[in-house]
Amino acid sequence: MKTIATATLFLLATVTAVQAQTAPPAVGKDYIEISNGRPLDPASAGTVVVEEFFNYVCPACNAFEPLFVAWAARQPDYVKVVHIPATFRADFVPYAKAYYAAVSLNLAEKTHADVYKAIHIEHSLPAEGDRPSEERIAEFYGKYGVEAATFLATMRSFANDVKVRRATEYMQRARVPSTPTIVVNGRYLVRGDSYPDMLRIASFLIEKEHAGPAGGGSTN
Repeated sequence: MKTIATATLFLLATVTAVQAQTAPPAVGKDYIEISNGRPLDPASAGTVVVEEFFNYVCPACNAFEPLFVAWAARQPDYVKVVHIPATFRADFVPYAKAYYAAVSLNLAEKTHADVYKAIHIEHSLPAEGDRPSEERIAEFYGKYGVEAATFLATMRSFANDVKVRRATEYMQRARVPSTPTIVVNGRYLVRGDSYPDMLRIASFLIEKEHAGPAGGGSTN
């Protein structure tokens, strides 16, 4: 009888877990509505902006990145994926500056995955808890067709500082709690019990936003 009872409890737990995964995501549990939310850089009408808050030294972001990349590649044309570097701590800031410098120099697409690899696999760039020097980071990017001195100057430019500051202020307004975090159209902060669950919820919210209040597309 004990074996049957144990098997029954296991079956019930499995069914409950499956139902939780297949039930429509619920506000307050699976995602949070952001009051008067808008993307950091709103896109054209009909486009749904998906923002991933990350930092290169974050081990969780490194683990999430392959899943997120594969998921993003499957999104329809009306979805625009944007990366926003988080700056919760001082050692996050140099990499945030580096990301925006790479964007300015048209290097981000080719370097994004390589920075994760250099930090977490090759250990050729400073990891979490280290003190990343801007000069060392610039030398790394110097392998991608730009002088290290040019990259460093871009990192330290006023325009780059403005981008980092805007991203930080936006992150704080949206109350992003940690990395990785996904925000859909500036209006919904995704929760989720796992990385696949986060992506499931994000997909639901994308379609919700694309449909709009009366099925007529996003209101952004």
